[in-house]
Amino acid sequence: MVTILSTLVSNLIQSVRNGADRPAILLNDTEITFQSLYDATIRLANGLRTLGIEKGDRVAIMLPNVPHFCISYYATIMLGAIAVPINFMHEGEEIEHQLGDSGAKTLIIWQNFVPTALSAFHKTNGTHLIVLGEQIPAFSHSLTKLIAESDSREFDIEIADSDVAVINYTSGITDTAMGAELTHEGLAFNAATFIDMLRIAPPDRLISVLPLFHPLSQSIVMNASFAAGTPLVLSVRFRSEEVVRTIQKHKVTIMPAVPGMFRAFNELEGDNLEMPSLKYCLSYGGFLPATLLEKFESRFGAMVLKTYGLTEAGPLVTSTRTSHERMPESSGLPLMGVEVQIRNSKGNILRPNHSGEIFVKSPSVMQGYHGQPEETRRRLVDNWLATGDIGYIDINHYLYVQERKDDVIVKGGFEIQSREVERVILDHPAVDEVAVVAAPDAVHGAEVKAFIVVRNGFRVTDRELIEYCQNLLPIYKCPRYIERVDRLPKSPTGRILKRALRSAGKSTNIKS
Repeated sequence: MVTILSTLVSNLIQSVRNGADRPAILLNDTEITFQSLYDATIRLANGLRTLGIEKGDRVAIMLPNVPHFCISYYATIMLGAIAVPINFMHEGEEIEHQLGDSGAKTLIIWQNFVPTALSAFHKTNGTHLIVLGEQIPAFSHSLTKLIAESDSREFDIEIADSDVAVINYTSGITDTAMGAELTHEGLAFNAATFIDMLRIAPPDRLISVLPLFHPLSQSIVMNASFAAGTPLVLSVRFRSEEVVRTIQKHKVTIMPAVPGMFRAFNELEGDNLEMPSLKYCLSYGGFLPATLLEKFESRFGAMVLKTYGLTEAGPLVTSTRTSHERMPESSGLPLMGVEVQIRNSKGNILRPNHSGEIFVKSPSVMQGYHGQPEETRRRLVDNWLATGDIGYIDINHYLYVQERKDDVIVKGGFEIQSREVERVILDHPAVDEVAVVAAPDAVHGAEVKAFIVVRNGFRVTDRELIEYCQNLLPIYKCPRYIERVDRLPKSPTGRILKRALRSAGKSTNIKS
């Protein structure tokens, strides 16, 4: 049989050839070389084969940011099987949905997650439970033992670039998570364009502060590191001061993150918090206020590149460029090989500076939603992905993301971008965080409601906030309802869950 390895695995092999003894993974004081990483990956792949795992089988991975995640991920795709990373912060019901929906009969899991996932594994008729740790249930396999005792010889397998390599679950557009099927070619493309954009090469070092189940950490941190032959620095959990110490220790140069993480860094107090090695940070997955960006750059000296992407796109679509002018409100320019269009509700392409739905065409766009042909047909039109996001492109091709389509507030026939209202409210010194959603209204169909987190040590009345908005916004865009909350509901990676707020917003108290 002719060996046709996936591009990702081929990239790893090339990095082994270029520097087998160079560090591939750094975690605290542990260093794993590219040769050791590859050897462990081969052994686990052979171990999975002995369990009967074949090409096309789904293998769920529920591990924290440890080297075994990388080994399990690459061993799975090396077999031509499909990796299904699972958010370990999910409850049992969502784990059950993803195991059942994907058809994964094998689950690789850390011992501490077993109590949460075990019932879901049994309910979905799981076959092989492979556990990392010392507390191994009697019916399961030890991951470390499977690696240590399996054959170290390479094997032949046919894998096409168009074969599905990973199913990443996303609930960005529906209440029920759907699995985006990403191909070997698409994942390799997204990593390669990121490498090219920042000219990543040794001695660069990328850090994963997001969990590796997150598509950004997979493609733009793990896969890019291994393809470029640079060390992947792992942060097991996000605690801002611990991350600073890790960056200092390992001289990290590049850090993709989400907006809430930049806020956490800015709020750090104490001595010796400098990160002189850090050159670039990516902000992904939500709105990053200019004040937060400027404060972070001023304090830590690293350039923050605002980006746009989504799980279904592999995930990165656009980014600020180091070689082009930065537009403060823009998410940057399309990556090389990526096309972006703005279309109206009839599917017509709009001229520059006109708002509509963002469509993306790229080799990294998903093949479809697993087991969801109707939703796939709705979202993929002639190889163009309908993102469900609203934005516009200026005459210089910069993308401006304004809103999720579902988050646009339609009040009396007028469309209100909630992000515009949020930016105004965030500028008030008493406001720490805000999320604006539509609340039902018998007269106008919808009204503007703001959920406010007040900054510690500050006091402000609802009337003061509303009058503040009325001085800066047209009256129809100003909040009619304000609700104070201790915290905003967020996803495990920091994205504000407006769907939950809209449900809460159905009961309102008029404050104006």
